[in-house]
This record gives sequence, structure tokens and C-alpha cells, in this order.
Amino acid sequence: MKIFNFTIKNSRTMKAALGRGMADIPAEFPALFKAADKLCLVTGTDAPSSLRARALELFPERKTPHFYFWLPPSEKAKTLEQAGKLCSFLFDKGFSRNSLILAAGGGAVTDLTGFAASIYMRGINWISVPTTFLAQIDAGLGGKTAVNLGGAKNIAGTFHQPALAVCDTAFLDSLPHAELRSGGGELVKYALIGPGELSRLVKKNLSKTLAGDKAALTACVSACAAYKLKLAAKDERDEAGPREALNFGHTAGHAFEALSGGRLPHGEAVARGIRFALIASRETGLLNRETFARLDALVTALRLPPAAAVRRDFRKFLGLVSRDKKARGAENRFMLIEGFGRLRAVENLKPAPLKKAFEGALK
Repeated sequence: MKIFNFTIKNSRTMKAALGRGMADIPAEFPALFKAADKLCLVTGTDAPSSLRARALELFPERKTPHFYFWLPPSEKAKTLEQAGKLCSFLFDKGFSRNSLILAAGGGAVTDLTGFAASIYMRGINWISVPTTFLAQIDAGLGGKTAVNLGGAKNIAGTFHQPALAVCDTAFLDSLPHAELRSGGGELVKYALIGPGELSRLVKKNLSKTLAGDKAALTACVSACAAYKLKLAAKDERDEAGPREALNFGHTAGHAFEALSGGRLPHGEAVARGIRFALIASRETGLLNRETFARLDALVTALRLPPAAAVRRDFRKFLGLVSRDKKARGAENRFMLIEGFGRLRAVENLKPAPLKKAFEGALK
């Protein structure tokens, strides 16, 4: 296990434990748990029994009272109604500002739990325990918490850093190949946006990671999670610039999710959002065809299934990206790319290159 401390601009510290086969996290972080009068483990109703058993190995029951709260599967958990239900549960059980919430699950679980923790009694401590590949390298980290509104992703939310993030790749042992491929969308993102050492590590381990190799998974999770947390510490509220790189592929990806009615997995949507950004970069002259082919080959390596669930409604797509919270008042705003690790934010792209990118990303 590797323990990282990342100091945020206002001098708060984000802690992270990254590795494989961890146990008894309270023994590693006694100050955090000693102060807690109650603990609540939040996870999804679709969580396998192995996840619950592994969570109890990480956070064994002792004298501190433990409670359990179950969320609906996947994105159905990310609503204001569910946040209210969790807050009401905490209140009924007597949780105070000294209490602690543990979120064990995918990105939807960590998003919803972190959001509830941020508003309950104006903010209580929580621990993020992402248990999917995608959540361990992206969605479960960084302190962005949110729920969905009107079919749009993450519209109501807060910035509320977990007191601790725990990424244990032992949770990934039972994941089906489709889950690894979905997380692969975020993994390819890091290969494209990251510094040379990170990019080389991801490219070297990409095929092994997608095949479920434990050593490759642990290497990629540890490196990507550490990089994301480093960017989040520099630009916690996504205002100064460094953190915006993490949005690469996400503006179009979120629109594809919405156009599928939530049936397209987030990681696959991001992978297609990355291909959208690559095509748009080529069509606007930022990326030459040779470099485009090299970068796009990483998306091809994911062997994405057909995006049959996504409505081919370009006009609706334009409406979705214009309302994206990252648009910052522009008609549209995308992170585009000029080469490995070289990104550029571009606003108000014309419909022609956007349509070509839209059609190419959904082939």
C-alpha cells in the first residue's frame, strides 16, 4: 500500500491509500476513525457479496456503531431524492458532524454519497472507496460530487473532498471484461493527456490491463489515481486550468450518455467522446493525420461494441453540449488535442466539424 498526501491551495490535505490487498484501514489512519462517533457504509443494492465482504475487511466493525444504507443501481442513485433519503437516514440514526460516511461502489455511489456528505449538517467527513476500475482511476477521486438533473449529468453538485480515498485493486478481481473495457476509456484518456512517464506506463500496460492482469491493473490504478489527485490539489474547483485536462472526452461523452437514455456505460461514452475530440482536433487543423492515427489507435484497441443505444440526433447533441456546465457561457467548449500531452480548450466550434466528429465517434 502506498499512502499519498496532497496539499490543496487552502492548506487542507487530501489523503489516499493506493494498492492491492489492503486490510484494516482504521489501523492505518487512527486519528480519522478515533474521532468518529458513528459510521455508515453506503453501497449499491447491486453490489456483489464479495464487495461487501472486502469492504468489511478494509473497515472491520469494532466498538463504533456501524450502519448500512443501500442505493439503487448505477445512475438511478444520482438524484436529489436519493440524497435526501440518505440525509434523512443519517439524521434518524443520530449522525453528527463527528460521524463518518464510507462510500463503497462505482462512480454513482461515490458521487451521491459525497454530495450527501457535503450538505448533511453543512458537511461531514466521508471516505471514498471506489470499487470499479473506472471509479478507481477517475470517478471516485478528486472531490467533485453531484447528482443528475433533467437527463443531464452532474448538474447539481459541490466540491467536497473525502477525508481519505482508498483504491484497492482487489475489488477488481471479479469484474467482467466489459467493465474493464468501460474503464479503459478513462485509461486511454490518461495515456493521451498525461506526462510522458504516465503515458508510457499506460500504453505499455493497456492490453494486459484490459485482460485483467492484476499487476498491470495495480500499476495503472496507482499511477492514474495519483496523477488525478495531483491535478485536483492544484486546481480543486476546476477554475485555474490544470484540472480541465481531465475533462478531455467528457463533454461529448456526457452528451452520448444522455442520447442513450443512460444505456451507454460511462466509460464507453468517454471513449467515444475521446474519438470525437480527436476527429474534431483533426478537422480544425490542430492535429495532423499521422498523429491522429497514432492517438486514435488507442481508442481502437478498446474494441468498443457498437453504440446502438445512442440516438443519432445531431441537433439534440448540440443542445446538450451547449448546456454542459463546462461550456462557461460559450455556445460550446471542448478540450481538443495537438499531440500527446498537448491540449487546448476551444470554444464556439462550427457545426460542420462537430457533425463530422459526431458521426465518426458513433460508427
